[in-house]
Amino acid sequence: MEYPHYAAIDIGSNAVRLLVKRLDDDATGRFSKDVMMRVPLRLGQDVFTKGKVGSKKLKNLTNLMRAFSIVMGIYEVKDRNRRICATCALREASNSAAVVKAVREATDLDIEIISGQEEAGIVCGLSSPDDKRKLVYVDVGGGSTEVSIMSGGKTFCSKSYPIGTVKMINSVAVENWKERLVKDLRKLATDFAMQNMSSASMTNATIVGAGGNINKLFSLAGERDAAGQTMSVDELRILHTKLASLSVEQRMAKYKLKADRADVIVPAAEIFITIADALGISEIEIPTDGLADGIIFGIWQKQKHKQTL
Repeated sequence: MEYPHYAAIDIGSNAVRLLVKRLDDDATGRFSKDVMMRVPLRLGQDVFTKGKVGSKKLKNLTNLMRAFSIVMGIYEVKDRNRRICATCALREASNSAAVVKAVREATDLDIEIISGQEEAGIVCGLSSPDDKRKLVYVDVGGGSTEVSIMSGGKTFCSKSYPIGTVKMINSVAVENWKERLVKDLRKLATDFAMQNMSSASMTNATIVGAGGNINKLFSLAGERDAAGQTMSVDELRILHTKLASLSVEQRMAKYKLKADRADVIVPAAEIFITIADALGISEIEIPTDGLADGIIFGIWQKQKHKQTL
């Protein structure tokens, strides 16, 4: 039996991604990846400094969506098997409705602007219900950071914070973001401990990182065992110090980073370290899947649920 292809487009503040996957096993929701395309459109550059998506960025987004539509057509992705989600940049853009309308009229593709809560939930949806560990899912984006605490395969809470890497490099970050983030996370940890009647709080939890920056930081930290995708917060701290001491151009040359990664990788590491220190966590797990994978898995789950009704 030949199973269908599914697709997800993640319109982020830094980059826009297209992921196309083929369903291999309809019973378990196992997929294999066929296409992954990433274009650093950086919509947040406009939105976080000017308040809206400019005409040039809109033109580039429209052209990119036309190209992605062609790729999805090649793989015969049906409308019901695809979803296009936009996150912080379009959430905060004053002309987001006009952007969605312009893309729809030019491409027949419908963009959904999802909340930070839903964004966090999509990433958490990738976790296995059999994983009973205490986990803190952290998705650091260009405009926002999503944090979800899970235990026993269930979500304790999900929160979205208006701090991200593109905001930070453009000096438009929320004032006193570290102090506010740390204070809130420590309160969440206390609430979690009280609800679970545990004095250990989050200290024996593991952060599950999401996003391209933590994957790149992981690869830069040294030789790794592919079967054990984890790094210590201390390793990340050392790497952050090294990267922060270099200019963007020096990071590009020494670590072979692209320009759109070299400038945001330092603030990304800073956010991860801040969260880990606030919760007293010493280890970060780096999964192979991200938001786009979660979008596709969510489409499949919804379809399976309808079949059982």
